Amino acid sequence: MVHLPTIISISILLNLIIGAFLLSLYFLRKQSSYLYWGSSCLIFVLAQITASLRLFIDLPFITHYIADLLIISAPLAAILGIHAYTQSEKQKLKLCAYLLGSSAIILLPLYSNSINQLITTAVIAACFSYAAYALRKLNVEHIIHLVLLQLCFVLHACIMLLQLGLLVIDGLNIFTFDFSQILAIILLSHIVITTLTAMIWPLLMFLESEQILSDLANRDPLTGLLNRRAFLTISNNYLEQANNNLTELCALMIDIDFFKKVNDQYGHDTGDEALKWVANKIKSQLREGDLIARIGGEEFAVLLTNTSLQKGQILSERIRVAINSETFIHQQHEIKLSISVGIITHKSGSNNINELLAQADKGLYKAKSNGRNQVVMMAF
Repeated sequence: MVHLPTIISISILLNLIIGAFLLSLYFLRKQSSYLYWGSSCLIFVLAQITASLRLFIDLPFITHYIADLLIISAPLAAILGIHAYTQSEKQKLKLCAYLLGSSAIILLPLYSNSINQLITTAVIAACFSYAAYALRKLNVEHIIHLVLLQLCFVLHACIMLLQLGLLVIDGLNIFTFDFSQILAIILLSHIVITTLTAMIWPLLMFLESEQILSDLANRDPLTGLLNRRAFLTISNNYLEQANNNLTELCALMIDIDFFKKVNDQYGHDTGDEALKWVANKIKSQLREGDLIARIGGEEFAVLLTNTSLQKGQILSERIRVAINSETFIHQQHEIKLSISVGIITHKSGSNNINELLAQADKGLYKAKSNGRNQVVMMAF
């Protein structure tokens, strides 16, 4: 059997370290989710300490009543941390305060009675169930870590419900079985899962912060596509691989026809939505491994890997038709959009993507000069 005091000591130490780390991140970044989750860890530490004092002192008000309120407060703080990530914690703050206050009032006359453990367990199970539900609304890139966090909360809720059932059975004396060993295992599981949950959250937040910083550096904030700098960096790597493997690739320069008229006639908000619509239309026609970027106001660049000029022309025409055959609708405005495309193929030789794009841009210029809404091929 695992030595429970050792597990509790390790849990206290880990939660102290994690809590202090999260609070330091809060003071550094002023992101309130770190404040709530750091507080949750430290509250859980206090809960373990006050509950452990039952072995040394006979003060049920502290070792039972205060400990139970702290145990309830820890998941409530975690729930506020989840909502703080989406900046909606103020809406839930009163509800959490009401739940904690109600628990304090209900438990006050019962803390010396075994029924207090039933109430505390039921409240905690409800909190963990809600936390798992609240995580569904988080929009994060690292889904695996989010699912792990959800599983921790769901598992925790199930364990608390199991404990609740055993306490009810034990209290009603339905069976003569001694549940103390099982309840000890449940307590151990509660401590371990809480600590594991506290470790996964900062990891998820760190990965998301890194993703946000990467997106700010490499993504166009309006369309979510690569920006010019990131496109050139990645494209040069693709070009080098194509030269090494003696494979073809195509570069496309795409421009929305008469886009200035859209902005002037319908406003910049409609223009922004039109840009996103066109970006999604282009992206939907591309294959996995192809690159797309917004490199100017209404200008897009595409790199088609392992693609001949003939295949590149077919795909370019498919993109043009996809945009021109549908009507962009925004705020009851129906707007017909079209694009002009310049395309260039590259077989081997140059390692400079700028040269390739310059040739594709010449094709784009010809497409516009010839009346727009067409694809023009260029020879390198």
